[in-house]
Amino acid sequence: MTDKQKLLKLSQLDQKTYQNVSLDHLIMYAISVLNEKGINLSYENIVVAAFQLFPKKFQLLGFPEYPDGKRVHDCLFHCTFKTKQWLGGKTRQGFIITDRSKIYISEAENLLFGGSQQRSKGKSQTRRKEFVLAEVEQSSAYHKYINKLSDSITEAELCFLLQGTLDTPKKILQDNLRTLKDFALEAQNEDVASFLIWVENKFRYYL
Repeated sequence: MTDKQKLLKLSQLDQKTYQNVSLDHLIMYAISVLNEKGINLSYENIVVAAFQLFPKKFQLLGFPEYPDGKRVHDCLFHCTFKTKQWLGGKTRQGFIITDRSKIYISEAENLLFGGSQQRSKGKSQTRRKEFVLAEVEQSSAYHKYINKLSDSITEAELCFLLQGTLDTPKKILQDNLRTLKDFALEAQNEDVASFLIWVENKFRYYL
């Protein structure tokens, strides 16, 4: 069976299972599925796998029958960035699962399906909050905000920040924003908390 045939056999997960899981974690899970099935970890294969498994998160705006390659590319950039290093490799060369990758693949599986964990539930939840806040700080919206370019933040960037797309129901985006604010306040991350409050006020018309 070819890689293409294997990819097209992948079945989507229940949207409720992955709705509140970060995009980067979803990409790591998709990569683990490809690896298990012996499919080459190329950029193109990851785009298709992410869309097959999580269509509501990786569909192209206005054309839900097609994947959004840019969204997947952004996640892969996050996962390979030197401050994160969840994954090895590059877009042109393909990607590599490292020993460090396995930690975050396991994290993604736990977020999606639960299951036994070696660390305590409290520590796991704290770690998850740290991951989520780190993703906020790495988002293009936050970078524009801290560089005084906040007026150029788009609705698409807002939705990406809130782990959704322009097609995501407003109620889900509101809930995700509320959760992010709670995480920032619990972590006493004043910079992110202030940013999220600004986002709430700036995009009140949209949310």
